[in-house]
Amino acid sequence: MNLTAIRTLQTQLAAKGADPGPIDGRMSVPTRTAITQILEQLNPKTETDWRTWPIGRRDVLCLQTLCLEAGFNPGVLDGWWGQLTEYACGQLAFLQTQGVPPEPWRDLSPVPANPNSWPLERQAELERFYGKPGTNLIMLDLPYPLRLSWNTATVINRTQCNVQVKDSLKKVLEQVHLHYGPDQLRELGLDLYGGGFNMREKRGGTTMSTHAWGIAFDFDPDHNRLKWKRDRALFARPEYEAWWGFWEAEGWVSLGRAKNYDWMHVQAARV
Repeated sequence: MNLTAIRTLQTQLAAKGADPGPIDGRMSVPTRTAITQILEQLNPKTETDWRTWPIGRRDVLCLQTLCLEAGFNPGVLDGWWGQLTEYACGQLAFLQTQGVPPEPWRDLSPVPANPNSWPLERQAELERFYGKPGTNLIMLDLPYPLRLSWNTATVINRTQCNVQVKDSLKKVLEQVHLHYGPDQLRELGLDLYGGGFNMREKRGGTTMSTHAWGIAFDFDPDHNRLKWKRDRALFARPEYEAWWGFWEAEGWVSLGRAKNYDWMHVQAARV
């Protein structure tokens, strides 16, 4: 966690009646004592016993739990700092300073029809084409291994996707692998996986994310953050033209190229 995130955590710990010491963005002994106190009080439901986790992971878990309690979705309560946790932390910080939650900014408006068969990003059309969120999922053997962006020591060789996009997704990644090769894939961060299927709403929105259908995938989120534009996002650089070309030839949409935000994200739905 960075200084701002720790300060947000300290502020929320104090609001819960714990004493984190000065609200200074430093992970002090009083702050860690307060974290343990609040974790014991809230006792979040985690896949394994959080009491056995390393101290840094428990710090993140505490922030995730406090975000969730405040009504902001940090993703799975797993103690890993990822894009959902970062976004939820930003929402919590806004609430702390402004007294009200931030307004949604990601709801997409109706758009023209798609010439390449994927449906428009409207909930009804997505359900007609793909089924209900969380259904019609299938495992895809990946053409090349992907490192989890939030835990790069973990490598995956399979991912879950909607059956309707399986062949197209495999074709795109095969072309990417052939074009860039293993060394350049790693150098450019094209093997850093930010996630695929996830039953959740859009960050900053009020409707279901395309991730909930298994038709959206994120890559290298640390260098292509949600609100970053072309001047900051890595994937906006010329060396990624081939990457986007393979996706777009199959009708997939880059929100970065279409809307100039969320450059990590690609989806089989038109915007």
